[in-house]
Amino acid sequence: MEQTAPATGIASITDRQRVMLLFSAVAGHALKHMFNAAFFVILPEMKTSLGLSNTEVGALSTVRNIAGGLSNLPAGFAADRFSAQRAKILAISMTLVGLFAMTLGLATNFAMALVAAALLSVAITFWHPAAISTLSRVFASRRGFAIAMHGTGGSIGEAGGPILVGLLLGVLSWRVVLQGSVLPGIACGLLVWLLLRPIPTGEGAAPSFLSFVKAMGRLLSTRRLLLILLFAGGFAGGQSAILTFLPVYLREEVGVSSWTLGLYLALANVGGIVSQPVMGYLSDRLSRKVVLVPSLAGLGLSVLGLYVSSPGIVFAMMVLLMGVFLFPLMAILLAAAVDLVEGAVQATTISLVFGSAVVFSGFTPAIAGMVADAFSVKAVFLLAASIILATAFLAFVTPWQAAKVRRG
Repeated sequence: MEQTAPATGIASITDRQRVMLLFSAVAGHALKHMFNAAFFVILPEMKTSLGLSNTEVGALSTVRNIAGGLSNLPAGFAADRFSAQRAKILAISMTLVGLFAMTLGLATNFAMALVAAALLSVAITFWHPAAISTLSRVFASRRGFAIAMHGTGGSIGEAGGPILVGLLLGVLSWRVVLQGSVLPGIACGLLVWLLLRPIPTGEGAAPSFLSFVKAMGRLLSTRRLLLILLFAGGFAGGQSAILTFLPVYLREEVGVSSWTLGLYLALANVGGIVSQPVMGYLSDRLSRKVVLVPSLAGLGLSVLGLYVSSPGIVFAMMVLLMGVFLFPLMAILLAAAVDLVEGAVQATTISLVFGSAVVFSGFTPAIAGMVADAFSVKAVFLLAASIILATAFLAFVTPWQAAKVRRG
């Protein structure tokens, strides 16, 4: 049952500050995901330039996932422990994203790319617990919608990023694109700090490290939360396999240009811009399960459609349909997890949901790379669809929702 107590400072937030908080979180998330999308558009170019095999490409994505997943725990603790400093946490996270993207652009071999990609993933990770837990506190009665709006920013970034990067790759090398990313990263970090610094975050009592460890123990003994973590892992495993090898398939086996590749990856996120707030609203009004199960099934079937269809209109429609479900699912999983916990550990809970990708799906891209080398890159779609559909079935047959969720 949700037991969210009013947090200190929430009552003093004005409607204008709420709007500014939501706008800043959505806009910052959009830019963060432009960096994230750039990685996957640049990946085929990096593969060619550094002479990587499909297995090494999968390993690169796996290490990136593991680094990001492991850093969720300190990110969640930092967001809960220093809740009054969340504006600084978000600003530093964005600045480091730009700096580590530049570092990746300086890589000259597989080992350097591995380290830089891992550090970039760590910097990206520190955004989520601080931003989402703050929105969850301030918009407690509209949690699903607020988190989904934050996710919509991610969809906008993932849709716009591939187009922008695809255009840039037509005139610049992948190294120059990444090295130039340091400027928008630093600028956005400064802007986020200036906009959010005056806004109360509704922080509660700062937990000590011991209380954090005890809270982690309580959370990990909650059966319903463990099921949600399992669903998040299954979803993330399928998602990471798709995002890693869809660009490789389109670039190498279909032979599209960097610009066309950017359009395809943008198409994979356009649907989520509209569907995400709608699904978040419906999950608040109806239930998380009513929205989550059909969305997982729809995602799995659309990925299966990628496997059975040939390049062309039908394939593009499957990419678009996949995008309708890709980002809303994580927002719903996050809202479902926070429904189960007390307000003081919301950031920790959010970090667990993101971190579950390490436990359940950290090695999925590496496995997918071996599948691609042994069979074909397109066979990865079948692997991803199987994982996601199995997750949908498990979410359908098990009880995992909070006993009671407050509706606004």
